[in-house]
Amino acid sequence: MARLVCVKCEVELRPEKNGVVVPVMFMENTKVYEIYRADKWMCPKCGYEVVAGFGKLPMAEHFKDKCEEIVKQMKENDAVVIYDKEVCG
Repeated sequence: MARLVCVKCEVELRPEKNGVVVPVMFMENTKVYEIYRADKWMCPKCGYEVVAGFGKLPMAEHFKDKCEEIVKQMKENDAVVIYDKEVCG
C-alpha cells in the first residue's frame, strides 16, 4: 500500500480503524452501488482522516445483492460506515 502523509503536518498518517464499511453511492446518492471494506487513517498531529486501502473486489454489488439491507445490518452491528458519495451539482 502507498504511504499516506499529511500535507499540512508533514507526518505519516497512522491506521485508526481497519475494516470500515464503505458504501459507494450512485443515482444522486440515493442508492448503494457497491460496498467495500477499507481502512480509516488519521494524522496523529491534526486529526485529518482519510479512507484508503480498499479491497480489490466489492463485498456486495447492487445488481446481485441487497446493498441497502447489508449496510443497515452492518450499522446495527456497530460497524463503522463511511459513505463514498457522488459530487452532485
